[in-house]
Amino acid sequence: MSWLVACAILTALTPVLAQEADRGRPKKSTTGAVLRSMVVPGWGQLYTKNHWKAAAFFVTEVSLAAGISWNNDRMLAAQKATPDFLFTEQDLFRNEKSYRNQRNKLIWWLVGITFLSMGDAYVDAHLYGLDWS
Repeated sequence: MSWLVACAILTALTPVLAQEADRGRPKKSTTGAVLRSMVVPGWGQLYTKNHWKAAAFFVTEVSLAAGISWNNDRMLAAQKATPDFLFTEQDLFRNEKSYRNQRNKLIWWLVGITFLSMGDAYVDAHLYGLDWS
């Protein structure tokens, strides 16, 4: 719910964050692009009209978040499980540790991809409207 409020605030502040045209070329706010990319995966890329990048970042970040959630659920289930004739206490501990390690790796990947997305949105906003010819 808090990210919805943040999205609403950022959308309302778009005119304030937008920079004026420089040397006759349109500009996009670098701060606005970075904040958008931080709040919603791919939003900063959509802001700078890079739709394929936006889709790629969105799918990647949502997939990582889903993997984090799945591994966290499995880790909690392994913590609550009791040893029986199929799984010893050591097996359960190994499973819990494995799910925790995988979850933590995915968290680091998500943080890295989010920073990459924010940096990409910054560069795209800075170069927006640049005539390459």
